[in-house]
Amino acid sequence: MGFVIIDLEFNNLGEISKYFPNFYEENKDIRNLEIDNEIIEIGAVKLDKFMQKTEELKLYIKPTAFKILNPKITEITGIQEEDIRDGLGYFEAMDRLRAFIGKDDIICSWAKNDIAEIIINSSFHGYKEISWLKEYIDIQEYCTKVLAHKKSISLKNALLELKIQVSDDSKLHDALNDADYTSKVFKRIYNPRIIKNYIVYDIFNMPALVIKNLEAFKIDYSRVNMTCPRCKNPMELEQPFKLFYWRFMGIDSCKKCRCKILHEVIIKKTLTGKEVYNEIKTPLNQMEYMDVSYKFQKVN
Repeated sequence: MGFVIIDLEFNNLGEISKYFPNFYEENKDIRNLEIDNEIIEIGAVKLDKFMQKTEELKLYIKPTAFKILNPKITEITGIQEEDIRDGLGYFEAMDRLRAFIGKDDIICSWAKNDIAEIIINSSFHGYKEISWLKEYIDIQEYCTKVLAHKKSISLKNALLELKIQVSDDSKLHDALNDADYTSKVFKRIYNPRIIKNYIVYDIFNMPALVIKNLEAFKIDYSRVNMTCPRCKNPMELEQPFKLFYWRFMGIDSCKKCRCKILHEVIIKKTLTGKEVYNEIKTPLNQMEYMDVSYKFQKVN
C-alpha cells in the first residue's frame, strides 16, 4: 500500500470582467455551462509504504470549456497560455493519472475540492471510467486535527508550523510543487494507527461541495446539535444563526454551566446532493462574548 498525493489547478471565470469587460456579452452561452472550475494542471507525488517518494507526475490539460485563460489564474498559478495550448486532452490526462495510481494506493489531497472536481470535470467531459477513485484521505482535515486546530489550516500555515522550508512562496499554487509540499506535511505527521480513522471509503457521500448562494439558504434547526461542549447539557440559542461569509454563526447559552458558546455551522453537500452540517463550538470568555455580540449587532 502506498499514497498518491494529488493537486490540481483550475481555470475559471472569477473576476473575468475585470480583464475583459465585454466577456459575457460576447460569450452569452457560457453562463449555462454546468461547470465552475476546469482542470488545467495535474500534479501528483507517489509515496511508498515507508513514506518515501518514488514517482511524480505533472500534466497540463488543454481547456475546452473556458478557452480563454483567465489572467487572474495566471497571476495566482503562473500558468501561461503556451503551457496549456499544447496540453493533453482531458481523457488522455485522466488515463495518465489513473495509470499513475497503483491498485492498492490511497489517493490523498489537501482538502476535498480536488477530488470532487475530478468527478465534476469527468462528468462534464463525458469521462466515465472513474472507478479508480476509491479510498481517499483529506490531508488538510487530518493535519488540522493532529495539530489541534479548530479551523481548517492552510497548506502554507502547516508548512510554517511544521518548519518545512519553502524556498520561494511563488512556488506554491504550482500543482506538482503543492503536491510535493503536501506530501512533506503528510510525512511529518503520519501515524499509521491514527490515519486509518481518516480513510474515506465512499467518496461520493463525503461533504465535498460548497453550497452556492448561501444568502438564500435557511438552516434546518432540527439538525443543529445544541449540546453544551462543556457539561453536555442542552443549550438555548441566544443569538439566531446569521451568515458570516462562508459559514453561519450563532451564540448559545448554557444555564447549567453558565457559559456562552460561539456556534459555527459550515454546510456542504456530498456529490449525491445530501447536505452535511459541520459544527464548531467555542466557549467564550466575557471579552470574547462582548466582541462577538458586537459583530452580530453590526450585521443587524
